[in-house]
Amino acid sequence: MPPGDNIQFGIMILTALIMVFTGAATLIALLVFLSALRQYKNDQLQQRAAQTRADLKEIFGDCNRFAHPLNQNYPYPILHTATAISKEFRSRIEASPQSEDVLRLFRSRNKELLTSIGVEGWISSTQVIRLMSIVEDLEHKASSPNIRGKLLLICHASYLLAGLVAKVCSPESFVEMLHRLEITCIQKDSVEDILNEITVELQQGICKTFNKTYRDTIKRSLYFIQTVASAFMKLEDKDLMELAKNQHKQAPLSNITHSEIEADPIIKIEEEALLLNRVKWVKALLDDLKDVLKKDYNDLRELIDPIETACATLLEDAARFQQTVLA
Repeated sequence: MPPGDNIQFGIMILTALIMVFTGAATLIALLVFLSALRQYKNDQLQQRAAQTRADLKEIFGDCNRFAHPLNQNYPYPILHTATAISKEFRSRIEASPQSEDVLRLFRSRNKELLTSIGVEGWISSTQVIRLMSIVEDLEHKASSPNIRGKLLLICHASYLLAGLVAKVCSPESFVEMLHRLEITCIQKDSVEDILNEITVELQQGICKTFNKTYRDTIKRSLYFIQTVASAFMKLEDKDLMELAKNQHKQAPLSNITHSEIEADPIIKIEEEALLLNRVKWVKALLDDLKDVLKKDYNDLRELIDPIETACATLLEDAARFQQTVLA
C-alpha cells in the first residue's frame, strides 16, 4: 500500500475511534443523566409521600384529641355546656324568688326564653367551643394540598365528622335537649334545692341524651377516619402517590336537577351541607377504593353504614321536634 494511502487509512481509523469514544461518552453521559433524573424523581416521590404521611399522622392524632374528652362517662365538654346553661338559667331568676316561681319558669316551656337560655349557655361554654375548634383543625389538615385524588376519601370523612359535630354540639341541639328535659322537683323544696336539682338533672339528662343518641355515631366517624389514615400510611410510596394522582369517580348525591342548581345556588349549598349526602359521598369514595383498602374495607363499611342510618334518624327527629315542640 502506498505511503499516502497508509496515512489516509490511519486517519480514517483514528476518526472512527474518535467517533466510537465520543458515542460511548455520549451514551455514558445519557445513562448518568437518566440515572440522576430517576433518582431525582424517586427523591421527589419519597418527599411527597413523606409529607402526605405526615398530614395523615396529624389527622390521626387530632382524632385522638377529639375522642379523649368524649370517652369519659360524662363527656366533659357536654357536661360543661350543661353547667353553663344551668348558670344562665339561674341568672334569669328574679331576686328572692319563691320555689313555685322557679318551677313555673322552667315548666312553662316558653320557647323564646328557653332558647335564649340555651344559646347564652352554649356561648359561654369554653369546652364545647374547644371541641369544635379541634374538629376545625382536623378539617383544615384534611384539606391539605397533599390530600388529593382518591385520598380525598379522608377529607370528605372529616367533613362528615365536622357536620355531625356542628349538629350535635350546636346551640340548637342543646336547646332541644333543654326543652325535652323533665325536672322532678316539687314546689315544697327550697329555691336553692330546686336550682341544684335542675343543675344535676340538666347535666345528667344532656349527657344521657348525648350518650344514647350521638356518642356512637361520632366515635364511628372518628374510627373511620383513623382506619382510613392508617391504611393509607401503610401503602408503598408509589401506591400512595398513585392514589393522590388518580381522580375519584363522582357519585350523584342529589335529586335536584342541574338547571335548578344554576337557577338558585343556595340550593346547591344546602344540598351539599346535608349529612346524608355527605355520608353517601363518603360511601361512594370508599367503594371506589375497595381493591386498595382490601381487608380494611369491610371494617370501614361496618363503621359507615350505621352512621348513615343514624344521620337519617337525627334529621327525622329534628324535623319532628321543630314541628311539634317548637311550633
